[in-house]
Amino acid sequence: MSLGDRARKALSKPSPYGVDIDVSSYAIEEPQVFEELQVERGVEEAVESKIGVRPSMSQYLQLGQSAFYKLMEKSLEKYGVKVMPLRVAIGKFDIVRDMAWRLVEPDTDKYTALTYIYGGELGYFVYVPPGVKVPTPIYTCLVLRAERRAMLAHNVVYVDEGAEAHVVTGCTIPHGVKGGLHVGISEFYVGRGSRLTFSMIHSWAEGLHIRPRTAVKVAEGGEYVSYYVIYSPVSSIQLFPRTILDRGARLHAASVIAGRAQGNYDVGTKAQLEGAGSSAEIVSRVVAFEDSKIYARGDVEGLAPDSRGHIECLGLLASPNATISSIPIVTSRNPQSTLSHEAAIGIIAREEIEYLESKGFTEDEAKSIIIRGFMSIEPPGIPDMVRAQVKRLIDHIARAGGL
Repeated sequence: MSLGDRARKALSKPSPYGVDIDVSSYAIEEPQVFEELQVERGVEEAVESKIGVRPSMSQYLQLGQSAFYKLMEKSLEKYGVKVMPLRVAIGKFDIVRDMAWRLVEPDTDKYTALTYIYGGELGYFVYVPPGVKVPTPIYTCLVLRAERRAMLAHNVVYVDEGAEAHVVTGCTIPHGVKGGLHVGISEFYVGRGSRLTFSMIHSWAEGLHIRPRTAVKVAEGGEYVSYYVIYSPVSSIQLFPRTILDRGARLHAASVIAGRAQGNYDVGTKAQLEGAGSSAEIVSRVVAFEDSKIYARGDVEGLAPDSRGHIECLGLLASPNATISSIPIVTSRNPQSTLSHEAAIGIIAREEIEYLESKGFTEDEAKSIIIRGFMSIEPPGIPDMVRAQVKRLIDHIARAGGL
């Protein structure tokens, strides 16, 4: 059976976890590719205020089903780095055709099927040549700009042997958009001895359904560092990236999740330790405000000798109406694999607030300080400009917690 036939059969197949929705209720625009930037002022202002990235800074920008590239091509061409829409790359390079839909199957669920059939292979392709260490982040930006629309993206990143790069993806909507579907399929290939750090920042709104589907393959001696932040309301989000690690490969995954309004947040990370000496560390900090429900997942499977995995999930209930469920899974299929997990959920302790009040802070200021300290986690190798950007977002979350 062809991939297309498999995808068509899966158009009604729900995800194995999280909230199910009717994808047929969202309109899909005709995919288009442009080389020159065309963006409304309101969209540009919203993107910069919500995720701290100007569209003109991006190497790839997608507005709904319209892709724009060659925005900052000269800043990367001296390193031999390629950034372009995936549909353009598929037409140019055999290796990209071989990589696309190899780590994520089109019939995984209705969201992958929808993207395979109707997405037009929009999304970004990034290639970093062997031995190249890109000194500045590669920015990509995805914007769902109209209500009751579906934005579909398929991204492929290939960091070749001995290379290093940092990709930053910001996803958001303009002010006033309150309903829509975003599906992002991402397949990342980290070459032998290479390093990819990936930061994803989500700023959405009530009424949005978000469905990232990500898989990562890390070759021998490679390293993948992932940093995910969401701080806005949503109707629902499902995010459970899978990382496959070869011999001596390493994963560091950190998530900062602030649940708002009545949103349903189902977020986690899965690691498959397939190579001897591979390792994975999955860390999350979760704060639930208002009536939000958060499911924090972590899954490590030890398949090889001398492999090591650890899951740490700490949750903070900032509202009596919120819910946090921590769901750690550790599975060992090799007696020489060492796995562990730690999970704790609590509330802001009254004695901590009183202590800070005794130092001259108001109750709201005390809550903000506690939340800011709780959410400050930092995986290795995050560039300074991204670290400063994330700090601003955590400050925003902390201030909201003090209200």
